Amino acid sequence: MVDQFSIQLSFLIFESVFCFLSALVYAVSRDPFKLRKKVVLSLNIACGAMLLCEYLFYVYKGSTGAWDILVMKIVNAAVYYLIVLLLLAYAMLVAVRLFARCDLGPDMPCRKRFIAVTAVVGLGLALVTVSQFTGIYYSFDSNHVYQRGPLFWLAALIPTIGALIVASIIVEHRDKIGRGQLAVLLSYLVLPMVGELFQVIFYGNSYLNICMGLSVLLMFFENMVHKEKEIVRASRTEVRTGLANETGYIEWLRDMKGKEELKDYAVIIFDLRKFSDVNRTYGVENGNRVLASFGSVMLTHVGPDEILGRQYGNQFIAIVHKDHVDGFLNILKGIDVTFTDVSTEQPETITLSARAGVYLIDRTDLDGEDILIFAGQALSEVKARETEDVVWLTQELIDSIASRKGLEGEIRDGLKKGEFIPYYQPKVNIKTGKMCGAEALSRWLHGGEVLFPGKFIEIMEANGSIRLLDMDILKTVCADIADWLRMGLKVPQISVNFSRRNLSDPDLAAHIDNVVSASGIPKELIEIEITESSDEFSIEDLSRFVDAIRSLGYKVSIDDFGSKSSSLSLLRDVSFDTLKIDKGFVDNSKSKDVKILTNIVRLASAIDMEIVAEGVEQKGQIETLDELGVDVIQGFYFDKALPKEVMTERLKSPNYDCEFVSTI
Repeated sequence: MVDQFSIQLSFLIFESVFCFLSALVYAVSRDPFKLRKKVVLSLNIACGAMLLCEYLFYVYKGSTGAWDILVMKIVNAAVYYLIVLLLLAYAMLVAVRLFARCDLGPDMPCRKRFIAVTAVVGLGLALVTVSQFTGIYYSFDSNHVYQRGPLFWLAALIPTIGALIVASIIVEHRDKIGRGQLAVLLSYLVLPMVGELFQVIFYGNSYLNICMGLSVLLMFFENMVHKEKEIVRASRTEVRTGLANETGYIEWLRDMKGKEELKDYAVIIFDLRKFSDVNRTYGVENGNRVLASFGSVMLTHVGPDEILGRQYGNQFIAIVHKDHVDGFLNILKGIDVTFTDVSTEQPETITLSARAGVYLIDRTDLDGEDILIFAGQALSEVKARETEDVVWLTQELIDSIASRKGLEGEIRDGLKKGEFIPYYQPKVNIKTGKMCGAEALSRWLHGGEVLFPGKFIEIMEANGSIRLLDMDILKTVCADIADWLRMGLKVPQISVNFSRRNLSDPDLAAHIDNVVSASGIPKELIEIEITESSDEFSIEDLSRFVDAIRSLGYKVSIDDFGSKSSSLSLLRDVSFDTLKIDKGFVDNSKSKDVKILTNIVRLASAIDMEIVAEGVEQKGQIETLDELGVDVIQGFYFDKALPKEVMTERLKSPNYDCEFVSTI
């Protein structure tokens, strides 16, 4: 027959081993919240050690050997110390669970009560230490038999008081956790109190400590479940804003596929207008704060069965009930967002608005990705129209999407087959009438035709294949230059376009340098030309790339300056070598455009930038540019973009026999 004492020992060693094993499992598991991991490990290890010491105390109890008596006294003292320290670990776990922190800073919620718990722990440790010399908690008689001291009850009361304080915090903030979590956290108060009651009745048994171990194990298992849920939630959450990420909203759509309720919803994809201005005015870190604040504000405008997510940059997605669409779009016309400035720590308020593409879901068989493509096409259309704020998906747009998908496949095949090649448009110095450079412009040899960028660049920008195109064009340009040099031709600097989409590659500068170096041509024959119209990446990203590529010996130009989202901060923050004036300023002869152009030229000259005017087609435009001091011209007035064979002949005869040569 198994006696009560044997059962008690079995519980103690079982719980102890389980605590240590649990700590080991948790130590090797993934937990993105490192503070929580440290606290849980501390709690389990402390509890395992306390239970092991209690077990050893009973094993050595009654022994008469000097070593056995010493071990019994040491582990008994350790039990008392560890019970107090477990209170501290428990308080830390509660702080982490409720507030995601466990410090005593001035802004810590319930700070006074956590300080009180810390004081209780300090008092408990002090009294345990005093007891070692006075016997107020316990003592050993002349026969080395354990005896309770006159204040033994304090050893149980002090941790209980601390646990009651922690319990008051849990109850006050119970809205932050579920009912199950609430019950488990409170078990550290309730179970030991029950065990303490039994221990008073059944002297010589360890019900209190066994119940404490049981509670710690309950908290461990609950925390493991909670952690896994958090990891899943984190995998569906965009870090910067706390909104759903691509995984989150696509899974939402996937779960709804095939259900009639899906047709009750609409998808709205929207991007914030001129958000690059926010980054330029307030800085990127403040821009991130604005995005987070915007997300928080917009979350208040979606229902519990709707979803709001962030795609990338300043582009968001909302899946809302159809009867909520008009109200949601009305909010996007203008919404005030308040954020705390990172440098001044003062609140700032700005008004944001957005353009939106809307798809009223009318089918239940669509994949989530296809639904997003439909709404995204509507957003692309509203961006192209510029004067409109909202575009609704129509059958015409759907047909366009089908055509676009087919074209995307043809583009992929074209990239594999090497159908994309550079054509070279010369740059002419109007003071000498000689070619002084050229820009490599992509052309697509497809179906017996030569297709211009307007047929494929937008699609490639959207799906990211523009990065493959840019690198392929660079490789071909390098190969062409190498051929011309072998022919003994004098080759001017060739500009190669790189979309800002390439900035997603942190090693872009090194990859460009590897291609040029592998071709064996001089680096000074290649200029990297960056389009200025994209806002997907910050000025800081662009500046880092420009600094890196210039440090490797390349010149860098900014294309289309003065178009769309251009800003003087680009010239201030990024070390470009050449400024290419947007064709729009060259085309217009209005006095206002001429005045703007005049000041752009003066500014560029003042900061020692070279200037190129592109899109020049008429003699009058050249005369105006000549008066302004712009010497380098690119455009149909001198030459269209030339295939390699024709460019070869032009390199042999770089002089232009034209009506206009500057006399200034």
